[in-house]
Amino acid sequence: MYLKSISLRDWKAYALANFDFPAPDNGKNIVLIGAQNGFGKTSLFEAIVLCMFGKSGMPLVARSPFAGDDRQRLATSYRNFLEKALHSGAIDVGRSSCSVKLAFVDEGEEIEIQRIWHFSEKGQLKPADEEVRIYEGPTKTIVGPGPGDDGDDLEWYRDYIARRFLPYYLAAFFLFDGEQVSAFAEREMAAQVRSGIEGLLGIPILKELAQDLRQYARVRKGEVNNVNDNTLERLELELDNLNFQSKKRKERIEELEPEQVTLKEQREKLTRELASFGAGSQAQFQEQFERLNRLQRDVEDGKSHLERLLSQDIAIALSGKGLRELLKDELRGEIVREKWLAGRKQGDANLSTFLDTVRLSLQKVHPNLNPDQESAVVTIASEAWESLWYPPPENVSKDIIHRYLNEMERLKVIDALDDLDELGAPTVVELLDRISSSEEAASRLQKEITRTESITPHIEKKKTELNSLNTRLSEVDQELGALRREVASFDADISKKNAELAKLSGHWDQAKPSLRRASRALKVAAMVDSIVAQAVPSQISAIAKAMTDAHHSMAHKKDLVDRIDINEDCEVRLLSAQGIDLRNYDLSAGEKQIFTQALISAVASVSKRSFPMVIDTPLGRLDVAHRKGVLNHLVQRGHQVILLSTNTEVVGEYLSEIEPYVQKKYLVTFEREGDIGVSSVKEGYFSNGAN
Repeated sequence: MYLKSISLRDWKAYALANFDFPAPDNGKNIVLIGAQNGFGKTSLFEAIVLCMFGKSGMPLVARSPFAGDDRQRLATSYRNFLEKALHSGAIDVGRSSCSVKLAFVDEGEEIEIQRIWHFSEKGQLKPADEEVRIYEGPTKTIVGPGPGDDGDDLEWYRDYIARRFLPYYLAAFFLFDGEQVSAFAEREMAAQVRSGIEGLLGIPILKELAQDLRQYARVRKGEVNNVNDNTLERLELELDNLNFQSKKRKERIEELEPEQVTLKEQREKLTRELASFGAGSQAQFQEQFERLNRLQRDVEDGKSHLERLLSQDIAIALSGKGLRELLKDELRGEIVREKWLAGRKQGDANLSTFLDTVRLSLQKVHPNLNPDQESAVVTIASEAWESLWYPPPENVSKDIIHRYLNEMERLKVIDALDDLDELGAPTVVELLDRISSSEEAASRLQKEITRTESITPHIEKKKTELNSLNTRLSEVDQELGALRREVASFDADISKKNAELAKLSGHWDQAKPSLRRASRALKVAAMVDSIVAQAVPSQISAIAKAMTDAHHSMAHKKDLVDRIDINEDCEVRLLSAQGIDLRNYDLSAGEKQIFTQALISAVASVSKRSFPMVIDTPLGRLDVAHRKGVLNHLVQRGHQVILLSTNTEVVGEYLSEIEPYVQKKYLVTFEREGDIGVSSVKEGYFSNGAN
């Protein structure tokens, strides 16, 4: 495939311009178009890109303010860009459109793509009037969407161009600006490789598909009444997590409880053994340990009692009677409000019947009332009926906060709050004092035991064992207490979540179709994510080989990089013949750019596309040492290469390097006609290599 011609009408500085290119033949594949900066070189590049891809090509246009993937910003940038693209003098002479036409030859068949943009009298783009025309063959048969094709016509043309020519996500590897390559070269190599392979595989489309599927799922779920914002899914996930956390702690409790029983049995056994060691100091030792055991049991019993209180209503009891009274008043007010609203609703349902009865009764009045009098009586009756419900009762609440409770449940809560009046801080403080007192006494007694003298080695061993047992038992008791409190908290949350989920069950049957569709969309999106994750590694080997070949043909220091190695994470190694990674040494800006040029060439090669390569500012910021290498690689490509060069790039020795491969040359000139700049095209090139 090659580009046969380009026709511009009222595009930027080009009022009318035509370029004709021969087919690549006999090793000649280079077309040179020269223009000084500001003469229209980049405008020509932009015309090619936007004719092919419309607004999808905006990311390739260097001067576009577009950034990111937001479609609205893309559309806005596209419109602003095109309004500045209309030739300055066109509107003044009554021309309100601009167009770009590209003619290609593919396997002997000619295909023309023309894109026309229409503007208002003030030069504003009409979004609905972007027109695409495609003609095939010698008879120029029109190609376009048929009567049965639904949707956007521009989307149809985009799909056609992607199938027949090139998808927009691969365009950056065939149509690019040397300045942009320089900027891209500064990115981390792994990021460059991943971006290149994703473009090769069309992953941007898959990512867009996954995003659209998730948006579709959000819309479907949003259609479900009272089941929006993923409410059901969130509740189910929260319940699963709560049940999982509760189960883990219960399993841990089941592990610790047998150990607790065993430790207590061992402690009792050691205590009995110590009791058999005779009288005297041993009797005192035995008595001390018995007292210590009693104190420790008191502490354990006190803590168990405290845990029972904490797992029940002590938190609410400690909140204060004033706060509880406010809650009870609110609940009573909500009961009154629900009854008042129910009565009012029932009254409203009977209002029309009542008014009809009043109207019939007025017909029996003599003398008969005129219509105005009858209407006044009906109005007064209606107002009297409404006054039955206003003002609302004095003790009614302003709003219903606790909507999840019915009247019976509210009364139960009020009764439970009344029962808590007897349970408060004094009870807990007294219990804590008792536990603290027992712990302090146990601590003092433990110190006394430590100071006890004249204990036989055997008793000392038993005492050490007993101390170790008590320490471990205390740890187990503390962990069990904490676990039981957490289980009680989780179970309370589970009960609350189950009640909340049950409230939504009434909407579930209606929600099922939309939620099923949403669920399927999310599953497909997840599947696309999985495909994307697995796709990149599948092309790494081919890209690495193609990059190595391209790098060898372009690099100035050909003896340094023997091969390019890429792992599954797209991390790059530039290996010498000795296996040394040259990335461990600082790479020059030129070497980085050669790497990027090799990646672009590799993606274009592996894609198996024969689309022409169009490069604006081809030598960009390349250093002198690498310019000839890049040019020599381009002439080896075989397919058509169009270079848009300034008068400081492909000139002099660089022009001589590729002169045998050049098919045709054009020179873009620029003049001012009054306040309007006009670019013109003629065959030829810079005189003496440069101007």
